[in-house]
Amino acid sequence: MMASILVIDDHRLVASGTKSLLQNAGFEAEAIFSADYLKEKIESANYDVFLIDWSFPEVNGLEISKKIIKLQPQAKIIIYTGFDSDLAIVLDQLIEEGISGIISKTASVNTLINAVHAVISGYSIFPNTLVKESVYTLRLKKETENLFSEREIEIIECLIDGDTNKEIAAKLYITQRSVEYQLRSIYKKLGIHSREQVADRVKEMRIISPDSYKIHG
Repeated sequence: MMASILVIDDHRLVASGTKSLLQNAGFEAEAIFSADYLKEKIESANYDVFLIDWSFPEVNGLEISKKIIKLQPQAKIIIYTGFDSDLAIVLDQLIEEGISGIISKTASVNTLINAVHAVISGYSIFPNTLVKESVYTLRLKKETENLFSEREIEIIECLIDGDTNKEIAAKLYITQRSVEYQLRSIYKKLGIHSREQVADRVKEMRIISPDSYKIHG
């Protein structure tokens, strides 16, 4: 009996192309372009693997995966994404939630097919570079966990928002002199010399959740 795969991707061409690749490899495959139809699909058929795009307009692959696991606790799920390097910071959470693997959309057809076979057989598949990045992220998080006070984190967030010293002082109900004193401490701990360097350094050190970043460069 052929294994069945459900592809969930809001990019119709990608979803249809992935479906065709899987069918050519001997799988039964279906594709849907929105998580809105997920419950209906799962209730009407059993799937061996769910292949899910990470980025949707209003949800991400983790949220969709949680919905699947709630409906089918033993589900095998692969995140299929063009942005696999961005998932290092949430890799622990993905594994904890029961995700079976992550495959880049730039991977070869053979890599994708082999990954699906491996996951069906009970293995987990994650890119080696992503695992290394995740280990690096966890180490940095541990090293910086107690490096900054709660107040310093608040000021760092204000800096990332682009606030001036005066605006930071008003927002946090402290004096500008206090802000200046805290900034000297923050710069020293980050190993930088100006507020323009804060965002890049904070991203590098994984001090604040990526959702907090307002500066893009």
